[in-house]
Amino acid sequence: MNLLKINWKKLIFLLLLFIFIFLGLRILIFTLTPFFIGFIIALIIDKPVNFMSRKIPRSLAVLIMITLVISVSLLLTVFLITNSINELTYLIRYLPSYYELIMEFTGNLLARLKDFFDQLPGMFNLALYNNLENLYNYGSNILFNITNKIVNATFNLPSIFLILLFTIISAFFLSKDKELLSDYFVSRVKFTDSDYANVLKDIFTYMKVQLLIVTNTTIFTAITFSFLKYPYAIILALLAGILDLIPVLGPGAIYIPVVVINLFFNFKHSIIVLIVYILIIGMRPVLESKIVGKRIGVHPLVLLLGVYLGLKLFGFQGVIIAPISIIIFKALLAAGIHY
Repeated sequence: MNLLKINWKKLIFLLLLFIFIFLGLRILIFTLTPFFIGFIIALIIDKPVNFMSRKIPRSLAVLIMITLVISVSLLLTVFLITNSINELTYLIRYLPSYYELIMEFTGNLLARLKDFFDQLPGMFNLALYNNLENLYNYGSNILFNITNKIVNATFNLPSIFLILLFTIISAFFLSKDKELLSDYFVSRVKFTDSDYANVLKDIFTYMKVQLLIVTNTTIFTAITFSFLKYPYAIILALLAGILDLIPVLGPGAIYIPVVVINLFFNFKHSIIVLIVYILIIGMRPVLESKIVGKRIGVHPLVLLLGVYLGLKLFGFQGVIIAPISIIIFKALLAAGIHY
């Protein structure tokens, strides 16, 4: 009977805690975006600022590093947006041609397997072509929407200026007054045990590691695909970086099809892409173990389930928030949080 006894009070508390973490992250990342970006910048420049503040005032060190980071980020953003718009426009222009090639390939494949498909109901071929057409229309709509959003966001100068302004201000104060804010926060939430304080450190470290890994994947993919003169190299690189946040799936969703396709058309390219893919997936555990120093302790299946539920319930936002929520929730449990 004891096995069947459930501590409903504790279960409800943990459920509410996870919901609070998830909704809090959703507000922070997608509503208070400038402050979240400012927080990320403060994390990135923390060590250089600590080093520089030995020789010069911390305020000046923070200002120098923020100026450097913002300048590089703006140049990189302009480069990515310009190339992404060009590649998306090119893709949209030639999408009908790609669709015709796919339909022609499908027709040839059905013709070669005629004996097999003759045994199937006559509606099968029609259903196959209808699904391909629906997939094409769905993909076209997504591409048009993405392109429109990028163009609209790019030319929405007042909004960009406000986001940039609040990002710079928040990053400046978060970095300059790091110790003051940290002491205030710790005193307010009453971290009486050092394990609780380590929760924040583990979460911040995890975010820095993931940012480094995603950046590494994106840059390696962009360089490799550009060197091999693949079309849509920037778009594929950005997708690979985003997919690297998703457990199990990862950048392999981009790399494996490219490797397989090149086996039939360019074996040398297939080997090069495979080597780069192995390097990318090999760097993740190395970087995690080197920087974090320990595994997070969450099974990939749990993260994958979280990503799937986040995607179904909240769309792309859920994909970003769910893994981080699970990590924070696990860290709090490991610290011995109680109700």
